Amino acid sequence: MKSKKILSMLIVSGLVVSSLAGCGGSSGKSTGGNTAETQKTAQSDKKGPNGETLASEQVAHGQQFNVITFDTAQVGDSESGSFFLATCEGLFRENKGVIENAGCEKYEVSDDGLTYTFHLRKNKWSDGVEVVASQYKDAVERVLNADLACAYSFFAFPIKNAEKYYNKECGFDQVGVEVVDDYTLKFTLEAPEPYFVDKLSYTVFYPVRVDNIEKYGDTYGTDAMQTLSCGPYMVQEYTANQSTVLVKNPEYWDAENVYLDQIDLQQVDETATQFQLFEAGQLDYVAASGDYLKKWDQAASEGKCQLYTDGDVASQYFAFNTQESCPSGLMQNAKIRKAVAYTFDSQTFIDSVYNSRYTAAYGLVTPNIKVGDKEYRSEVAEPIKEEYSEYANNPEKLKALFHEGLKELGKDTDDLSTITLQFLGYGETTIEKDIEQYVVQRIQDNLGVKVNLNIVGDFGLAHAAQVAGEFDLCMQVWGADYNDPMTFIDIFRTGGSSNYGKYSSEKYDQVLDQLSKEQDNDKRIKLYGDAESILIKDDAAIKPLLYRDKHSYISNRLHGFQYPVFGGKHEFKYAYIVEE
Repeated sequence: MKSKKILSMLIVSGLVVSSLAGCGGSSGKSTGGNTAETQKTAQSDKKGPNGETLASEQVAHGQQFNVITFDTAQVGDSESGSFFLATCEGLFRENKGVIENAGCEKYEVSDDGLTYTFHLRKNKWSDGVEVVASQYKDAVERVLNADLACAYSFFAFPIKNAEKYYNKECGFDQVGVEVVDDYTLKFTLEAPEPYFVDKLSYTVFYPVRVDNIEKYGDTYGTDAMQTLSCGPYMVQEYTANQSTVLVKNPEYWDAENVYLDQIDLQQVDETATQFQLFEAGQLDYVAASGDYLKKWDQAASEGKCQLYTDGDVASQYFAFNTQESCPSGLMQNAKIRKAVAYTFDSQTFIDSVYNSRYTAAYGLVTPNIKVGDKEYRSEVAEPIKEEYSEYANNPEKLKALFHEGLKELGKDTDDLSTITLQFLGYGETTIEKDIEQYVVQRIQDNLGVKVNLNIVGDFGLAHAAQVAGEFDLCMQVWGADYNDPMTFIDIFRTGGSSNYGKYSSEKYDQVLDQLSKEQDNDKRIKLYGDAESILIKDDAAIKPLLYRDKHSYISNRLHGFQYPVFGGKHEFKYAYIVEE
């Protein structure tokens, strides 16, 4: 494709830094497996879903997914989720913010809310094998296999005896997943869960092929070319850290309503290069950023591109390593964590790094998340907004709090400059460098301690460093997986797989246990508020920074492209190219 040639020239000239892609792929180009010639759709007499004239070539140009894993059971990030949104089909799929039946044609829920019976569509994998109920059961067994240490094992814990199986206290035959027949699947829960169907749209519940997993053994999940598709697209080519080519999957049950024949994805790290390619027509979408906002908002108002804006359900925060084994040996103390946390002013951070784009956050749960029909953030005040104002821009008060923590640890000193904290960062783009500069300046100016920057260039290595606890503080972003505050609150349960700071509080866990049994929404709202306050105000395990939004530009030729609310970042199933 022409776009590949142009982008290759940019890479050679040094404009694109391609070392930041996710781990988990081969270092060279992979072809084969799901090879397929580009499928040209006969567009001469075919119209788009809204009657538009379709372009003769249905090829979209996007940005490479920074995939951490190609194993659905191991997915815990939106980049990997985007890959599987394109290549796989679970029981449900989000469409314009609404969870719709996908692999499931219909389902029933028992009156007591404990039993869900799903009737599957007739669908096939890209190699022609039927998608059947046992493959969904295999997915649940795989994500609950404690030896695999899947980040989202807890997602399946509401299923009867699932947590017991995870803890090796019973066999899988006692877990509440039943294959009635090839096209009927039944789940039995421990207790009613109002958002269970929403959770089933997540990647870890997608069907799996055990024969394919066994074929690749220990290497399974490390290369996109191992992927068998049961979704709209399949992988034709994959080059780690550079590019992916997806093509339409002819075996997909809804292939008739999939318009794109091909999706070309290219690795483009620097924002400046992304906008150059977008302006040149070599990228079909780009996220708004910093100095480009004004120019491209104006361009959209003039009809030169499409502007997409919406609220998001992603929260960005600093996380602290709460273990005594942290690099400084200090962050296990709540007062020290709070002193460091309150050096960060959310609005200043947004102004410095993101050109005032986002909304300052003083809580974890974002706006737009609901409990029943009530928006949680409208019902519960942000827990540290008032207290933070007492410390803001007050170095003497912050230092006094820091000294209190040092005394509690028996490590007080008159010279705070002898103390060094370690910040774990990722990447070398302009935004990442702005974050690093902000962290160093705020901590050193307000507390007088030093900050060591540990910058990891590879996304996979940065993730591994977080898991290993190689930080005193690090930046994290959490996007909601379903529409309930539990999607945020449950992260920090003791032993949680995404609880990288190893925060542990018996009081916090007790509130979560109460929530698992509480069905009254007003009481659940109060309990969520209690948990959020314990986590952020009492224990200062994290410092909220901002609530993200969605502000992107889409080429005029690309229609139907979606930014999902939950799960993956990009949805191509409904996309198509119009004649310009």
